Amino acid sequence: MSTHTAARRLRPARTRPALATALLVLALTALAACGQASPPNPHPLNFDPYAALGDSYSAGVALTPLTDATCLRSSSNYAGLLADRLHIPSVDDATCGGAKSVNLTQPQVTQFGTNPPQLDAVTADTKLVTLGIGLNDYNLSWALSYACIPVNGVRTATCTAFLNAKQSVITDVIKKIGDLVTNDLKEIRAKAPRARIVLIGYPRLLADDTDCPAQVPVPNEAADRIRETLRDVNDTFIHIAASQKVDYIDMYAASVGHDVCSADPWANGQYAIRGKAYAFHPFAAYHVAVADKLYALLKK
Repeated sequence: MSTHTAARRLRPARTRPALATALLVLALTALAACGQASPPNPHPLNFDPYAALGDSYSAGVALTPLTDATCLRSSSNYAGLLADRLHIPSVDDATCGGAKSVNLTQPQVTQFGTNPPQLDAVTADTKLVTLGIGLNDYNLSWALSYACIPVNGVRTATCTAFLNAKQSVITDVIKKIGDLVTNDLKEIRAKAPRARIVLIGYPRLLADDTDCPAQVPVPNEAADRIRETLRDVNDTFIHIAASQKVDYIDMYAASVGHDVCSADPWANGQYAIRGKAYAFHPFAAYHVAVADKLYALLKK
């Protein structure tokens, strides 16, 4: 075989690396093009429309900025924070300071106007509903927060009545509140049968073993009743959520170390702080904590 003939036969073999390189470039280009597309999201958090229902602990009363003067509702409440995280352009927020369970189906008249029935915010298309309500029913929140605050240093007759009430009376009130909240959840489910419903519990006001008379100036026996009652309310809500097959955010358990007396309180004491919290109402940190809990729950 001549040298010229051998060289001619070997020439195709020298082109193979170039062809392989070209194919590799094409393959990498195709992969890069595929990489530009958004990968499928294993947890698509599509909860729009979202309706928020509840009382002052949900509305974020006194937190700036206020977006509804009738209800003293803040856009910095946990509903607003959660909507931002979920990229929901507008939350149907019907929460209102002073709301009772009945205000889900009946208008609420406040000193600043009238809030429509909160269930008006819920439709058949609603994908997420949060509910934080119940403590205003039967004036329980007032009894726990204000009944035993002394007037001119003197214990009031209302406080004496609260302390003298048999535990069975308090237990009966909590049961009645539970019945109202149960009915609220049924009403929500009837209007939004495919929605994810989350019941929000209440945070603790006092630590299990610490009082702070400067912030919560009540007798020791009143402090004990406040602790026990708030714990029992939240325990009742846990059972209600399970029976109604809805999710529950246990803010009583979550607020350990964040009571009024702590260095990092989620709830305020007896003196309102302009722009930050009403007396015995949550600070912004509480709403951030609830939004965190909700977001973690919805990701599951």
